[in-house]
Amino acid sequence: MSFATARWLGLVGGRDWQACYRLSDAMVSPDPEVCAGCIAAIERDVFGLAARNGPPSRLVGFSLGSVPATLMAGRLGRPVWSFASADRGELMIWSSPAARGIRREAERRGYRRDDFAAALHRYNPIHWIDRVAPDSRLVVGRFDRMVPRARGQALLDRARRRIAGNHLVELPLGHVAVLAASGFLQRRWLRADSSLLQDR
Repeated sequence: MSFATARWLGLVGGRDWQACYRLSDAMVSPDPEVCAGCIAAIERDVFGLAARNGPPSRLVGFSLGSVPATLMAGRLGRPVWSFASADRGELMIWSSPAARGIRREAERRGYRRDDFAAALHRYNPIHWIDRVAPDSRLVVGRFDRMVPRARGQALLDRARRRIAGNHLVELPLGHVAVLAASGFLQRRWLRADSSLLQDR
């Protein structure tokens, strides 16, 4: 959806956004190099903006958008607010019911899970979560049918090395409901951060 629609639905909290990316459908492609290229294009753009305007105060990612958001937060050492995220792209494509059609087409073309693992390795959130700012926040849904629980749990388990436990949230919700709750959570976190700044 567009940024305007996301704001209207209350999915996005805060103001003064430097950039917003609507992910290309090709980001979930039966060709692993096409998937990787879509993430790389966002990476280049974010780095260009950061070079001109300074690094963002935080990066926010929803669902598949949590992949480039976590990557860039890790590369820039900034906080990420990640909603309905997973650990590894190739495991998502090979285990998520939402990607069943993509997986079948990839196999028809002769690709295997290892091909996606090789193409997406440097972009996987689990490889960057150790480098994001410690005040990052992750939210996953316990009953998410699009992101298998093992994928979200693996990312949370890795994140516990760096991020406080109360910033790692597992809600008793599904995929869409986690995204719907994200606006409320962002507004609550922004208020809490504002209060901390005032106390200082």
